[in-house]
Amino acid sequence: MSLPAPVKMVRQLRAVVSLAYYIGVLPMLRIPTLLPFVFSTPFTILFILFVTGRGAAVVYGVAGAITMTVSQQGLFLGADLTNLKIEHKFQSIVVASPVTSFTYMFSVALAELAFAVPPLVILLVIASHFAATVSAETVLQITAVVVMTWMTTSSIGFFLSTYVLNTRTAFLTVAFISIILSVLPPVFYPLQVIPAKFRWLAQLVPTTHSSVLIQSAVGLPSNSTQITTSWLALPLFTVAFLAIALFKARWREG
Repeated sequence: MSLPAPVKMVRQLRAVVSLAYYIGVLPMLRIPTLLPFVFSTPFTILFILFVTGRGAAVVYGVAGAITMTVSQQGLFLGADLTNLKIEHKFQSIVVASPVTSFTYMFSVALAELAFAVPPLVILLVIASHFAATVSAETVLQITAVVVMTWMTTSSIGFFLSTYVLNTRTAFLTVAFISIILSVLPPVFYPLQVIPAKFRWLAQLVPTTHSSVLIQSAVGLPSNSTQITTSWLALPLFTVAFLAIALFKARWREG
């Protein structure tokens, strides 16, 4: 006998809360030394920009650090899911349960986001010190960009986790993609630095649009046409990668 839709929804929500708590919040509370791993790379780059650049370079660094923190956690979802799947056979248990692939992905993505909250709060405080103005509207804009970036990179991570065959490969793959998404494109520097004939390549990277929008939100000089393009492009990337994760992932082979 099939359960009513509201009951099914309540079960999925309970699964989301439970998995996010046990995989994300509880480990963070029990082992707070895990947090420096989240802080390390984006804050190191920000520190270098502060020492060598100062001024606008620091604000670009803050925008880049916010983007990198979120995208890094989203991507490392892939490595964590691979570990759960291969070392603990946890995905096989989830597949055999009423929990859907979307619920599982969203739950672990929330767990990863929990680790990103402390550095994001610190980065927003730093932004409020260096930026020209940080209003409630600014925070809302940054929050919207963070959510879309998190969903995009989490979808990439989930998709990869269903195809990668061992944990070591997962961590190496995720680290490599993190560099491609967070270091090479204009995340810590303005898009205008790239020669005009090559900017279309940067536009193909979702984190480019994330950083452009955050740079604009904290008051850095920005092109209105580019901002409009980024507000259109980032949601499209989010929907596209989410669709790939939900419909092309090898869910039941875990």
